[in-house]
Amino acid sequence: MDDFHGHARHIDGYLQAVSALKDDGSDLLCTYLGPLPPQASFDALCRALDVTPDGLRLLPLETVVCSGALCTPRQWLLERLHPTSEADRQPLDARLYDGFKRELAELLGAEPRWYQLVLSSQRSLAGQLGAIWSVFVFGTECHAYVMHCSWDS
Repeated sequence: MDDFHGHARHIDGYLQAVSALKDDGSDLLCTYLGPLPPQASFDALCRALDVTPDGLRLLPLETVVCSGALCTPRQWLLERLHPTSEADRQPLDARLYDGFKRELAELLGAEPRWYQLVLSSQRSLAGQLGAIWSVFVFGTECHAYVMHCSWDS
């Protein structure tokens, strides 16, 4: 039997290692939302984040309009905000994200589908919150996880 909370801890460990490698104040976290498809996880997501659902929607990632820094999971994993030195200005090696994708597919038994929590206007939350902050939901037909990304200078 699969341990879905264990999968979330495994993914969370990977994301924490990426945060440490980036060394730019990014915080990447993963939590298991439950035995439901990602597109049906909105209520569980709001409970997990302790937010009211008013004015929020969960949309397929490819339909979200985003401008500015770090709009996708790939950007969150590879790009640095305010690098500490000139040498750190380059994004991390793309193989890091490719490895993340392979790890997710192996853990979940399939390629995950991705969704993003957005304001009802279909824009990302980053500008509205006055901070750099993204919430992605991913998973398969049977299980959903949340990837919470934030940055603090």
